[in-house]
Amino acid sequence: MANIEEMRQRWTYLYKDFLPMLAVARDSVQERWPVHLDHCFARIVLDNAVGVDRQWTEVVKQPAVKNMSVAQLEATIRLAERIATGDVNLSGLNERSLKLRGKKRKADEATYEKRTPKKQKQDVSTISSYFVPSRASPGKDGFAQAQSEPDPTNQAPSESKVSPPKPLDMAIELRRIAESSITPFRKQMLRLLCQVPPGRYSTYQAMSDYITKTSHKTCARAVGNAMRNNPFAPEVPCHRILAADGTLGGFGGHWGENGKFANKKHKLLHDEGVRFDSRGKVKGPPFREFYQ
Repeated sequence: MANIEEMRQRWTYLYKDFLPMLAVARDSVQERWPVHLDHCFARIVLDNAVGVDRQWTEVVKQPAVKNMSVAQLEATIRLAERIATGDVNLSGLNERSLKLRGKKRKADEATYEKRTPKKQKQDVSTISSYFVPSRASPGKDGFAQAQSEPDPTNQAPSESKVSPPKPLDMAIELRRIAESSITPFRKQMLRLLCQVPPGRYSTYQAMSDYITKTSHKTCARAVGNAMRNNPFAPEVPCHRILAADGTLGGFGGHWGENGKFANKKHKLLHDEGVRFDSRGKVKGPPFREFYQ
């Protein structure tokens, strides 16, 4: 490989972005994805490629990325790439890593692959957030001020069930996001968008609540700004994010029901099964089942 700094960057990308991306998308290269967090992938690869017969922290000082030798970096990169291509079994490597540490599989790791699909299969209508433009209509100016979300208990029940279209292969979209040059925060927001399934909607407030709880403090406006000029729309479904008060929100650089592209956004949502009442308010609670 090239110089050691490029190797460090490659290793960081593989465990921090690429492998978690494949796990979230449940890519078929692995029969099971027992872990999905970046630090879990780092543990598995480092234990098996650097620690070998013991946990890696007994061989290399922390942080590993700065203290590994060229040979150790080559070994970690090689093993991470083999996981990504399915040449080695991730579950087996995970079990071996945990055994070296005298641990059993964590409950969240053991149940992750069962839990995630159940959330994605829920068929509930959705609420709204701000403006994120489609690929055909590059974004222009900003988002409206965040408003408090409506009480789901006051919203009308969904109409007759509509079978949402077959979901796209989000592994492709997640790979495009990971390999893009946009900021890490924007990547995080777009990855969350990929988790909102057809027939559902969410709000920027719901997304910012999740980020604040699990990662770092943020707000609905920051989330909306991070999603501005979505270069991967409509495959990365920004149209599923509506205004926080349950109305249509923005689309294509225009706001509200009188916006230039309001009909297009309504059609996209209607085709997926999302319904609005006579007041222009979306029916049903917002999607909140995000996961890292």
